[in-house]
Amino acid sequence: MPKQNIKLPWFTHDKRSYLLTLILFFSSVSIANEQAGITVKTATLTLQDQTHLLNASINYSLSGEAIKALNNGITLTFNVELSVVEPRRWLWNKHHANITLPYQIKYHTLAETYQVLDVKNNARHSFSRLEPALHALGTLNETPIHALSTTYKPNTNVSLKAYLNIEALPLPMRPMAYITPGWYLSSSTYQWTLKK
Repeated sequence: MPKQNIKLPWFTHDKRSYLLTLILFFSSVSIANEQAGITVKTATLTLQDQTHLLNASINYSLSGEAIKALNNGITLTFNVELSVVEPRRWLWNKHHANITLPYQIKYHTLAETYQVLDVKNNARHSFSRLEPALHALGTLNETPIHALSTTYKPNTNVSLKAYLNIEALPLPMRPMAYITPGWYLSSSTYQWTLKK
């Protein structure tokens, strides 16, 4: 029996173009979602007048879900976690400190401004656009860390991580936030060695 070429009448050139367009659209949406996240670009800890000062640059890129919630009046809380660990050869590492610094960003609909709040120091700054607000949120300039000792060994390691605190969202939003990838905004751990 001779081989027959079966043509599907519904799969025409126009349909293939439409299918290709759909594939490209959904792949671009997934790429956009992948771009949302947090990156710690730089971080240092210096000792000045018996107090450690934290300087850090953190890039916050919000997902569509987070931006929508923010613009609808939901306050977003980001925690910056600082850890100081002394590695030891024969014993477990010695954890000197685990400090959480909470920062908030909220949108005031009446004033049409974004407000960034340093919760620990009660410092507030307002911005007319989201981009400069996120830049200010991620710029930590000489933030005093009073809980740290002034006498650490030279090989002591410091790490910094930033993430969106889902537990700080309003209670009705949390179940959906736990199962929605766009709410998992967290940086990798940025590490460096403390210098004398």
